[in-house]
Amino acid sequence: MLTKTLRIPRERSEPGREEAIAPEARIAGIRPSSPSEERGERAERGARRALRMRRILLAFTFASLAGVFPSFAAAVEPRVLLVGVWPNRLRFFDESTEEVVGEMQLRYGAVTNVFGSDRTSDYRRFFFVTDRMEAVEVVDIASKTVVDEVKLSSPERRVRMYGAAPDAAGKVLYITVEAVGMEVDRFLPETVDVVRYDLESHRLLDSFPLPPEIEVLGLPPLLRPAPDGKTLYVLSQNIYVLDIETHQIVDKIDLSKARAPGYTAPGLGFSPFEASPGILYGFYRSPDPILNKTMFGITRVDLERREVTSFDVSTDLKVEWFTLSPDAKRAYGGMDDMVAVDLEARTLLVRKEGVERGRQNTAMVVSSDGTKLFVGGVGPLIHVYDAKTLEPLRQIHAGGDIMNPPQSLPRSIFGK
Repeated sequence: MLTKTLRIPRERSEPGREEAIAPEARIAGIRPSSPSEERGERAERGARRALRMRRILLAFTFASLAGVFPSFAAAVEPRVLLVGVWPNRLRFFDESTEEVVGEMQLRYGAVTNVFGSDRTSDYRRFFFVTDRMEAVEVVDIASKTVVDEVKLSSPERRVRMYGAAPDAAGKVLYITVEAVGMEVDRFLPETVDVVRYDLESHRLLDSFPLPPEIEVLGLPPLLRPAPDGKTLYVLSQNIYVLDIETHQIVDKIDLSKARAPGYTAPGLGFSPFEASPGILYGFYRSPDPILNKTMFGITRVDLERREVTSFDVSTDLKVEWFTLSPDAKRAYGGMDDMVAVDLEARTLLVRKEGVERGRQNTAMVVSSDGTKLFVGGVGPLIHVYDAKTLEPLRQIHAGGDIMNPPQSLPRSIFGK
């Protein structure tokens, strides 16, 4: 917001002007002011008016800025970390005190979502794959109870589920599946990749295979229903837009196109990060034919606008997992190495090599005040780092082996 400085004109007395003396002044015996005194009084009145105007303008400016730049304390809501723990528990940790503030049990065992658990946009419902990938449990966060479940297997048919993504209204689930017919003497794989399930009527709405043009990179693709309720984004090597009714590709966001000869395409990496509905981030690696080095960079995708932007950050790093600070000005990456990146300046701020080993770093969460970085994965510990320096601070014991890495949710949704 730009604020203009208003210049208030000063009053001037015309040279040679004679001031008239009111008769009432003569009768009352009041001595008329001299021209120099009159000029001084007018200057004083003008200064007082200017001071009042400046105060009004200053108050208006502060009121306007308060609307554009709300206070940090008001803008940031305290959050709670949700962690899935063996054998069948969800535990909740206050990010400020790092203490357990709640716990609940699932019905069918440990969480086994491939890409982490999906949720509704308001954080009120989470969808956990359990029962050795044969059930989806619907958890209400406020009451901390399982309020619904989805099971698709039968004695004649085994259906394994990899992930469940709700539509914008939270009423329909899009589930990636692998289905096998159970014959007496053999298994018969079915050509079904996606199931559409109505949570209100508990009815299977549709099931279909993905078009053959969609490349499956070893794992089922990530699904993201579009807000319009008519299309479905399928995240693979590229991003495909499917018509829900016809199951046909109606558009494509090309992530396989190199920006120049000699480079590779700036994809989203193994596990894209959804910063907000329809905005995805991820890491990429590409050879630089000029420097003769492998470069590491960040890709941003706007699904609705079909826009892809990317930029190089540094030479190759062993990072895969991506997360953002609450103000979206810093990005963090982890796997074996850890990095902090300034997204505005597009520069590498901190680089720590060989920090995390094995699979103990599969998820990263930045605290609501931006000061701490929570890192979790396989094992019983959540590692806490200083978000500015990436130096280790302490460890939080999750209470068992972590099956669902830390995910954050607003404290107001969690309740007491």
